[in-house]
Amino acid sequence: MEELALYDTTRDELRNRLAGRFPADFDLESTVTAYAYWVCTVIRNHGKDWESTVQEYVDFALRDALLEAQAEKIEVELLRRELAGCTGLLLDVGAGWGRFAPLYAACGLEAVYVEPSDLGCRLLRRNALTHSARCRGQSLCFPDSAFQSAVIGWVLHHDAPDVPSSAILGEVARVTAPAGWLLSIEPLSGEFDAQKWRNLVESAGFEVEKVESFFDLSLSEKKSEQYACLAAVRKAS
Repeated sequence: MEELALYDTTRDELRNRLAGRFPADFDLESTVTAYAYWVCTVIRNHGKDWESTVQEYVDFALRDALLEAQAEKIEVELLRRELAGCTGLLLDVGAGWGRFAPLYAACGLEAVYVEPSDLGCRLLRRNALTHSARCRGQSLCFPDSAFQSAVIGWVLHHDAPDVPSSAILGEVARVTAPAGWLLSIEPLSGEFDAQKWRNLVESAGFEVEKVESFFDLSLSEKKSEQYACLAAVRKAS
């Protein structure tokens, strides 16, 4: 099945399996949007079976979705606070389907979205986010100092051999103007802790202003995972 059609089918299936299993005020649409994207990503990258992967993510949702929804509300408000002083063009690296687009609009910021996957880019266009580019974070298709700020969400902790976080940050530093802001959101764990994160960012040419933990998934099976936001300023070249 074509991937966008598979995504729509997956959303419908997740919605059906999760309907009525959360409190009435729970935003089920946001959950099925995110989980359908993750299911399709897992199938594309790892060749897993659709039925078993859907059920796996239904189980994840029943276990973690309420906590994740709480975390997302805090995350968005934290980013709103940090973006309040930003002006000019913003770059969103690893934008997925454009989860932060309503936030940028509320902050009066014009954003450009970077996403390496075809599914993500097609969803960005479907969501009328036309200022987007399909490229990898380590090879951004923009000139030097093109952006006044940048957001990297849930990307750097992967630090894969073919997509090293240091290369992504080097490119983000190149396209961010001096004194421009970098905001990064990551889940911290034993493999990707605050010191490693800080070292990567500073080695790329940013000065870290703060690292702020904002949510701890201690009530789920991810006992060691903590969500945090890093704010940094681009040093003069």
